[in-house]
Amino acid sequence: MKFYVVLIALFGLVFAEEQVKSIPLEELTKNRLQCLIQNPTVSKYFVKILNLEYPDVPEVNSYMDCVADKLGLWDFKTGQPNVERLAAFLSVDPNNAEDMEIIKNCVAIPEGAEVHGLPGHLCILNSRLRDNLKKYHVGE
Repeated sequence: MKFYVVLIALFGLVFAEEQVKSIPLEELTKNRLQCLIQNPTVSKYFVKILNLEYPDVPEVNSYMDCVADKLGLWDFKTGQPNVERLAAFLSVDPNNAEDMEIIKNCVAIPEGAEVHGLPGHLCILNSRLRDNLKKYHVGE
């Protein structure tokens, strides 16, 4: 009988709908390192970035775009957030309509500008989801 219970549980795991899981810190760290290697001039701003300060310079934009692209957080063609992936990154409950609305409204493209991940990132940072984002930074 135990065999059948285990077998049913395994089938349930195999055929269960894929759940969006929180993005582990290790994945973020790996991607940050890869983007730092691709954009070495951003290293002079890295401490500021880790302290949630984002100088408006091309190096920081390139670095933030690289990280966001590797994590799949934004659609860089439309500037729209990948809502499910961003919710997972921020550990937001997809059933929390208010938080999901914040994510949907944080676009990565200001009116008439080029698409960059930084405006969307700053939008999240300036919302009540700030603490969800801070968990990925040094000293938090």
